[in-house]
Parts: sequence; structure tokens; C-alpha cells
Amino acid sequence: MNGKQAKEGKTMQRGLLHVMAGLALGACLAGCSSVGTADAEARQLPPMPALAARPVQAEAWFMGPQHTRLRVRKLEGVRRADGGLAFTVAKEEITPDVVDVEIHADVAQARKGDAGYALAQRGLVFDFARDELTWIQHRGWLYMPYYAMKTPQHVFLAVMEGMRFEHDLLLLARKGRYEMFPRWRISEIGAAPYEDMTVVFYQLPPEADYNAMAKAYRSYRFAQDPSIRTLKERIHTRPQLAQLARSVAIRQSHAGKPWKLPDSNRDFTAADEPPVQTYVTYDQTLERLKKLKAAGVDDVALCVAVWQNGGYDGRCPTSFPVEEGPGGEAGLRRLCEGGRALGYLVDGHSNYTDCFTCSPDWRGGEIACKKPDGSLYTNGAWSGGKAHNLCLKHAWETFLPGDLERIAQLGFRGCHYIDVFTAVQPYRCSDPRHPATAKEQAAVQLAVAKRCHALFGGFSSECCMDHLLGQIDYINYVCAPMRGKRQAEAKGRKSAVDRFVPFFELAFHDVVLSNPDKITQEVLSPEDNLTLVEYGGRPIFYSLNERNMPGIVKAWEQFKTLRPLQLEEMTEHRILSDGFVRVAYANGARLYVNHTDKPCADGAVEVAAKSFRLLGM
Repeated sequence: MNGKQAKEGKTMQRGLLHVMAGLALGACLAGCSSVGTADAEARQLPPMPALAARPVQAEAWFMGPQHTRLRVRKLEGVRRADGGLAFTVAKEEITPDVVDVEIHADVAQARKGDAGYALAQRGLVFDFARDELTWIQHRGWLYMPYYAMKTPQHVFLAVMEGMRFEHDLLLLARKGRYEMFPRWRISEIGAAPYEDMTVVFYQLPPEADYNAMAKAYRSYRFAQDPSIRTLKERIHTRPQLAQLARSVAIRQSHAGKPWKLPDSNRDFTAADEPPVQTYVTYDQTLERLKKLKAAGVDDVALCVAVWQNGGYDGRCPTSFPVEEGPGGEAGLRRLCEGGRALGYLVDGHSNYTDCFTCSPDWRGGEIACKKPDGSLYTNGAWSGGKAHNLCLKHAWETFLPGDLERIAQLGFRGCHYIDVFTAVQPYRCSDPRHPATAKEQAAVQLAVAKRCHALFGGFSSECCMDHLLGQIDYINYVCAPMRGKRQAEAKGRKSAVDRFVPFFELAFHDVVLSNPDKITQEVLSPEDNLTLVEYGGRPIFYSLNERNMPGIVKAWEQFKTLRPLQLEEMTEHRILSDGFVRVAYANGARLYVNHTDKPCADGAVEVAAKSFRLLGM
């Protein structure tokens, strides 16, 4: 299996970083409600949408084994300066018999047939149309800690604070009665709770919809995290971001080991690991870049994958020496220099999520995260065999900073890509030599991202646990629920998700460059291409060859028209009719997208079937 194919399955299996002096991260990760720094006060913060002051009642449920309810306590709401109403369970309330803690609110309920919907994650919409439903968003995949509802009685956005990486999100329907709430998994932390647990409710007027919900979350996150800046703000000090926003993204894998389950689901050694195979040389990739330039594609951001020792996911976290098959270090340097001569960005691909027993850095498992009982966490099987969770805190304290500096010396410049890094929750570690909570590991993630800014000019990954919003510049795809829904329905299963809206983009389109979903990557179908356009995505391809060269050129021609929007806030997404939408941007642009097979009109604006129109630039 090549790098692209391995990547397809990777983030769907992963579960999930040393608090750094001077980072001042505690308040951000705990969920503070105010800015509190002179730097942040100098920013122009987005305003909170109009709120509605309505009573909210909430309870804390303290749960024991087998989900038995040990006790219930009514919570008192505390009004915040930004209009939110906060309900808190103090960490001191958690006794040893408590397995889970849930916070239930009366506003987060609905009945089958109610007008409205529940909303979560990147914009997953659940209509109130079922008698029975069990949807649980595992904390490992909870990229944004919020949930929202629109019912005939209430419209609200709720944000979870404290123990950011320790709670799931549930939406349940029982006999037509819906309820949505978070559940903190206390028993799985491996230690006593280290923060209070809070849900903050922002109630919106009855006419509000997912647009106002997204803007409320945008306002909250900007105020909470002083490091968040728009792309336009960051470009002043990091000019490579401007070029990145103008460029089509291409990833090219160069070498790897055969990958096949269940054969790869084992702990390899240097003596029995499969041999590395070369897919394409660095010189071949450079020649293809020249052809792309000759075809008129002026701006490309190339991510060079599988340059590391052992190939794609072959001996993680070991990077050096550079794999010889595709051309070794000399060939890699020629590719970096040649790409820059064409006016392209050339950046690199790393993995500091996994570790394998065949890695020269394994050292008896010292680098791996341990469970409280001393056993190893695993998260799947890849080219290097059974994948164990790398303890990022230990890696940062021993080899990671120097590793990044050595990678930069190869000639990579742009947005350094670290695989899976922001797609899964930070890994816990109970090794007594380097213990770390998920919150502490998250702080190391931020330090790694900042080091990438200094060495390469930027940092990128995939999905985006949004505690990294202030540091990440590009995410390969926001999430993959669209693909997940399509795959489920193709197998005859009904997806829990009814539809999607661009919640993430409404909140952060001008903060981080992105592609919407796995279905909107590579050579696109006409319908998937319209989704890419509707969500304001940046095109990406996973290889560069003669077969897909025409697709890249076609995507470039389309992107040239749309790329001025990459740095703009998405201000409104409006469904005009079924399959016909209008998207507004802060620069006055209006983008109409017609997914139907018939022409559609909005007043005097007509849009042909299966097409889009951009107006008002």
C-alpha cells in the first residue's frame, strides 16, 4: 500500500501533549472567558451575536459503574461578562466511586417532529425525526468542544470548558424524546480530575440559526485564546502564508514498505521488517513540477512525503538518515531547490504521533505512552507494524527540537506537515519517567507548532483540534463525516447525521486554510467539486503524475477565480432552496452554488444547473 492509501485509513482508527514555561497556556486550555493580556486587548475581537436572556436549569449527574446514577445535584448558573451562563462541577466533588460526570440542561431537549435541529462538530445537523437514536462523539474526535440546538422553545450554543480532552458528546433519542449533553469520562484519565468541568450556554434569539451559532463560537474562541489571529493579520509577519493561500496543494509520496493487514499488525524488528520500495524519485517529481509550470499552474505548495528513513510510516519517529531509494539527501535537496526556482513552495511531511518497535529510537518502548497499568497504547497498524502512541512530552524533552532543526536544514520551506497531529486528542502517558496529562501534551503540541513557524515558515496537519487554532495555518481536511455518511449509506446503513452546514468555515474560514472533507480532495466529481466551492475549500491532490495532471490544471483554473476568498471571513451561508445556496464573504463577494439539475435564481441572479456564480468581488 502506498502512502496515500495508508493515509486514507489512518485517522479513522486513532485514539489520542509538558507545560512549557512562558507559553501561558493554562487559561486557554482550561477555557477562560476573558482575554486578560495587553496583546489580546490590542486585537479587534469579533462581536458576540445578539443573545437572548432566558432561564436555564442544569443538573450534574454523578455516574457509577454500569452507568448507575449515584447522585444528582442542581447547578447554579453564573452570568459572564460576554452574556454566557456557566454551570460548573468542581473537581473536588469527584469522589473515587464516580466513573462519569454529565451536565444536563433543560434547554438541550426536543421531541420528534419539532422544527429545528441539533448541531455538533464541523457542522453535523441532526433533524428531530427519529424515535430512537444513539450518537456519541468520542473525545478523541471532538475537534470543537461545543454543541447547539434550535427548537421551538430555545436556540443556543453550549461550550464545554475544563478537562478539554476528557469528555464525549452525546445525542440520544428515546421514544421520540431528544437530549444532548457532555459526559466527562473520569475513570479513564488515570489520575484525579485536574480541572473543574463547565458548560457555558449562549442563548440566541428565536430566529437565529447555525450562522449565529457559528459566529457565537467564533467570538468565544477569539476571546478565549489570545493567540488566534486571522490569516490577513499573520501574513504581515509570515509572508509565506500569502503564497500558500494562492497555491494548489499537492502531496507526493516517494517510498514505503508493503502494508497489508493482518500481516502488518505485529511488532517488527530491524531484522524482519519488510523492505522499503521506491514509488517515484525526487528527480522525477521535479520534472513533473516543471511540466505543471509549463501547463500554466503558477502557484503550487508541494508536500514531500516519504523521505524519512524507512519510508511512509516505516520507522517512526526516526527520520534520519534520508531514505536512499528515491535519491537520498542530495536528490531531496535538488527537489527543494528546483521547486523554489519554479516559484513553488516545497515543504516536508513528518510523523510524531506513532512509534514502532522497528525504529532505532524505540529503546525498549521508552518513547511510548504507557497506560496506568504500564502496558502500551496502540492505535492501528501501518507500514512499520503495530503503531504505539508516541509520548510527545518525552520526545520534546529528548530529541524532537533537534530533529526539526535538522529537517529544516534539508531545504524545506512553507508549512511543515505533521501527520495526524491535530486530528486526534493528545495522548495521555502514565510512564513514571515522563507522565503527562492530555492537557500537558497539548501544551507541547503548541510548542512544536511554534517551532515549525520559526524553522519552516508555517505549520500544517489535518482535521484540527481547535486548541491549535492560533498556531495552525493549513489543515488537509476539516473532518471526514461527509465521506463517512456516504460510506455508511452505500452499505445500506442509515447515517445518524442528516446533513451538513459549514459551521467550521463560518467560524474560522479566515483563520486557517482548509479543504472541507475527504470527498472534496483529489480529482473531483462535479458534485463534490460544488461542495468544495460552497465550503470555500483549497484544492489538494495526493500525487503528481501524467494521469492526474489534467485534473490539477483544471482545478487550478477554477481556483484562480476563487482564491481571493481564501483570506476572507465567511459571513453567511443561506439555503435559498433545496440544493441552492448563497454564501457571503466579508469583502462583499456573493457565491451562488446550484447543486440541482435545473437552473435556479435568486432575484435577478440566475445560476445554471450543477454550477456556481461568483459576484461582487
